[in-house]
Amino acid sequence: MKQKILTLTTLLFFSFMSFGQGTQITGTVTGASDGVPLPGVNIIVKGTTNGVQTDFDGNYTITATAGDVIQFSYLGMSNKEVTVGSDTVINVQLQEDAEQLEDVVVTALGIQKTRKSLTYAAQDIKSDELTKIKDANPINSLSGKVSGLVVNRSASGVGGSVKVTLRGNTSTRNNQPLYVIDGIPLLNNSAIQPNSTFGDIENAGNRDGGDALSLINPDDIASISVLKGASASALYGSQGSNGVILITTKKGKSGSFRTNVSSSFTVDNAAYLLDYNDRTEKNIDDFLETGTTAINSLSVSGGTETAQTYFSYANTQASGVLPTHNVKKHTLNIRETAKLFDNKLTVDANILLSTQKIHNKPVSGLYYNPLVGATAFNSDTETLSNYRVFEEFNVDRNLMAQRWFRGTSDIEQNPYWIINRNASDDQNQKVLASVSLKYRFNDWLSVQTRGSYDKNFYKFERKIYATTDGTLSASNGRYLLNDVEDTQIYGDIIATINTPLSENLNLTANIGTSIRKSDLGESTLLDSGVGGNLKIPNIFTLSNFVVGTVGVNPILKETKAEQKEVQSLFASTTLGFKDMLYLDLTARNDWSSTVSDSFFYPSFGITGVVSEMFDLPEVISFAKVRASYAEVGNDIQSFANNPINTIGTGPGGLNRPTIRPLTELKPETQRSFEIGTEWQFFNNRLGFEIGYYKTNTIDQFMTVQSASGQTNANGQTADQFAINAGDFENKGIEVSITADPIQNENFSWNTTVNLASNKNTIKELDSRLDRDFLELTPISVNSYALLIAEGGSFGDIYGKRLNRNANGLPIRNTDGNFTQAAPDANTRGGFDLLGNANPDFSLGWNNSFTYKNITLSFLVDGKFGGEVMSLTEAIVDGFGTLDRTGSVRIFDEVSGSETSIPATEYYQAIGGRDKFSGEYVYDATNIRLAELSIGYNFNLGENSFFNSINTSLVGRNLFFFYKDAPYDPNISLSTGNGLQGVDVFGSPSTRSIGLNVGLSF
Repeated sequence: MKQKILTLTTLLFFSFMSFGQGTQITGTVTGASDGVPLPGVNIIVKGTTNGVQTDFDGNYTITATAGDVIQFSYLGMSNKEVTVGSDTVINVQLQEDAEQLEDVVVTALGIQKTRKSLTYAAQDIKSDELTKIKDANPINSLSGKVSGLVVNRSASGVGGSVKVTLRGNTSTRNNQPLYVIDGIPLLNNSAIQPNSTFGDIENAGNRDGGDALSLINPDDIASISVLKGASASALYGSQGSNGVILITTKKGKSGSFRTNVSSSFTVDNAAYLLDYNDRTEKNIDDFLETGTTAINSLSVSGGTETAQTYFSYANTQASGVLPTHNVKKHTLNIRETAKLFDNKLTVDANILLSTQKIHNKPVSGLYYNPLVGATAFNSDTETLSNYRVFEEFNVDRNLMAQRWFRGTSDIEQNPYWIINRNASDDQNQKVLASVSLKYRFNDWLSVQTRGSYDKNFYKFERKIYATTDGTLSASNGRYLLNDVEDTQIYGDIIATINTPLSENLNLTANIGTSIRKSDLGESTLLDSGVGGNLKIPNIFTLSNFVVGTVGVNPILKETKAEQKEVQSLFASTTLGFKDMLYLDLTARNDWSSTVSDSFFYPSFGITGVVSEMFDLPEVISFAKVRASYAEVGNDIQSFANNPINTIGTGPGGLNRPTIRPLTELKPETQRSFEIGTEWQFFNNRLGFEIGYYKTNTIDQFMTVQSASGQTNANGQTADQFAINAGDFENKGIEVSITADPIQNENFSWNTTVNLASNKNTIKELDSRLDRDFLELTPISVNSYALLIAEGGSFGDIYGKRLNRNANGLPIRNTDGNFTQAAPDANTRGGFDLLGNANPDFSLGWNNSFTYKNITLSFLVDGKFGGEVMSLTEAIVDGFGTLDRTGSVRIFDEVSGSETSIPATEYYQAIGGRDKFSGEYVYDATNIRLAELSIGYNFNLGENSFFNSINTSLVGRNLFFFYKDAPYDPNISLSTGNGLQGVDVFGSPSTRSIGLNVGLSF
């Protein structure tokens, strides 16, 4: 691959040299209104591929001959053409284009609208916000930059999936937004996500199956638009119930081929660890390593006025802070665009190929987790590093056996044994091919058709050697291989009408149809099992499985999670009156293979541009108010209405469904209302947007325990019956403030503040439930659960409260033990309500300063309110390896008075995974310096081979201005609904410092 890139670069270099014939034309391009030089202006000799861009100071050099026409184009400015004469210096001033300055926004289905006509909330993120400080998963870079959007980084380290919520959690099943690339919905299904504090024995540990977002090259993204509410996403029907994130990718531009090279390298160190005692801290420091992340990308773009090409290649090489954790990712993207038949037909074709391999991706929970043994190690005579030699020869078994300073358990093994002899390998691959054809019949009518093929491959392999603890493996070891495939085929056709109906009334309308076919979770699982075995120890092949023996049960199965087809009709209409009043109507009807009846999703919105209606003071540049109402849904999963038998290993070979519908199930419905206003002042130097929303999601998918002899509407029996029930309400406020306090020739300052508050309430569950709560994370011996109870909130954390007296002192009873507090009205299943994982409100403050060639930018990200639980701290307290000094006052029932006991004794008594987790709940409020970048753009001479060179020193997650929790509370163990607000030995958060370099030629 390196040789091919070198060859391509060499060819491009010589192609640039071929433009040496003719006369060199130089000059400077400035803005007509202020005379400020314009960097990045596209300049091309009309009718050729000979093109350049202005440098940072607005200067350019291009080869042309007398009579040639040079075209100048720049975003927000009117295009200009100049005919070459005898002058070799041509300075150009570009005028502002009022129409372009209206700020066109990409909305649902790729439909473009002017920002002032929007009847709902939408926020844009430019590409430089994603590449300024690169992340292996570009969606992590959205944190703090969009009001109402909460991003939690994965506890799986580099290569982990990302959890995103818009306007709170609304569903018991899926709360992730829909991702759309260039108008086409992206398949972003995760093969598996953690949902257990112990860890999943059946799947060989809590596994983060990854997501498609981590397979996208951030340098390919041109912009991101976030459609926050139901009104914005109603045209996507059941896919858009959780909001939509629209990704617009880069494409080729006319002109000579241009090459961009970008390289980012960061050093990543574990940060925000627990306060261990000195001996354990040294062990942990010796065990953890310094991680590195290198992201390199190359893109080539160019072409003629008729056809353009964009090609990019990117690779990521990373090593985590846990030993042996490494990531290798490659992404290839090719995009061809063309305008044919006098620009009437626009063709856009794209193919994305991506592959990612991860060795020993960190797990959360207690099983297969090296952090458990590393923190539990408490030998008086040895250090953890003495056990880097993790195995020794066992004469009786004639094999290398695990070596540890004491007997192993289900949760504790030698951490070096785990990373070497319980090793795992993940491989994710993605193929996304799409094509779009758009034909413009006349000035007011165009028709576009699009299609895509989206394929994901997931492969997981874990080899577990003999002498691994018997809870996790058979005596001769265990081999697990899981292959999962997801496929989505999408197609649509949309007609667009844009025409004036009268002198004052304009109509923009879209009508179309789409089809989406998905086959998700086509899984093949081969597992020798804990109850099975291998014939020969440590030989990891299917032929080595023990089969056909009574009592030995390997797992060999094929499953399919979803098979669905959705056909849709949709339409949208925007009526504009004198560019001051806009009425927006949308409608969508879906026919899904999962339900017998179709379902309809409407939306209504109105916007009034106050600054066009009235003569406002000159200080007010723009003002508008908006209101909208919409209904969207969340389709039910496959086989819910028509459960099918699955192939099993039991008698008869078939497993009958254990859950059947009580009556015909229907999709969830979300009803949403929002209002907002937007104002700009001082020629758009200061502005704000504020909005309020309220959504109610009803008809949630739930299950009830069947009574003896109970049947459903079809006369069938089952262990459980599925029903539609519940009402989950979210309401909140979003605020965005933008300002350019300083703008002059040498210095500029741009600042943005995003604030949001969301309140979730479980208004109703259902009286048919066998108990008054739902388990999102199951109640187990570990004293944590995520439960939903009527009157509570999504994300409520449950655990065990310590019994205290009226003065708040812990009570030790006559048996010498501490006990759980008496149940109250909020106790469910023996667990007490301890807090809620969601913040009361969030804040992001993003700043960018430019002084001549120097740039400084930083992001302060804050979340206020909410609670988190450190079950890690509770368990490590049980180990006795935290730094607990001094004494703790308690109330001793034996003496009947207040006494003190050593802190180490107290915390070991209340700590552990099954004790008083209420003592390990913290305020989730935190304010951090999330990003910092200091960069320099080099001045280049007129004869320089390079168009631009820039470099910057970058940092991510540098420090907290305030934090109450003993760990980074912005880490999520799962992108699913479970494990919110709890840390159970997740991979440590990292502090990253590095360097970015960008070259263009």
